[in-house]
Amino acid sequence: MTRKLILTLPLLLLLFGCSDVFKKNPPAPTVEEPGPHSREEAIMLISPVINPLRNTLQPGGPGISETDRQQLLFAIQSAIMTYGDNRYGKEVLRDLGFELQDLARQASAQERYRLVLICIEAAELLSVDSMYLKRAGSKAVTMLEKPKVVVKGFMEDMETQQLSIFLELTDYFTGKIDRMQVREGDEFNNLRMIRVLGRNKGVLLEYLKVPGLFFEIESFAP
Repeated sequence: MTRKLILTLPLLLLLFGCSDVFKKNPPAPTVEEPGPHSREEAIMLISPVINPLRNTLQPGGPGISETDRQQLLFAIQSAIMTYGDNRYGKEVLRDLGFELQDLARQASAQERYRLVLICIEAAELLSVDSMYLKRAGSKAVTMLEKPKVVVKGFMEDMETQQLSIFLELTDYFTGKIDRMQVREGDEFNNLRMIRVLGRNKGVLLEYLKVPGLFFEIESFAP
């Protein structure tokens, strides 16, 4: 009798006390991938971040202020942080990089060099490595280094019969303003004064950083 009790005790423990062993473990809950779940959804969420650049390149489109530029770059950074690890987000962000190259081409063709640099800033956030963008950026910087020129007036020396031209030059990057008096043939601030146009109607200048690039500035002085 004692032997039977000893034999059945483990069996009872197995059947009743440890019955949970025979229960199947519930399946682990599936972890849903965060972010967009299709390419179409990713496009809807991410693509609008560069709409300011698209819009400004349309005929009659609005310009981009410094505030607009900062908001644009912040929106791109936020999109990268939010969707950069999502497979569809990665695809759309990559495509935005290609589109930014095309927008930079359009801006360069329109000689909107500040806009070219904004496109390049945005593309760099997306880690776009492009020889074209490097060339376009170098050209844009060179062109923006050309001072903004305003003709302030003329004065003729009665003794020497030489005409002096009074100019105001503004540096695009620093905002520094230089006021100077020059004559035909003078070189200054990477410019050469070629000649006065008409009867003091304006001046013809050459930008020395781009040999052969001549441009006219009208005079509003009486």
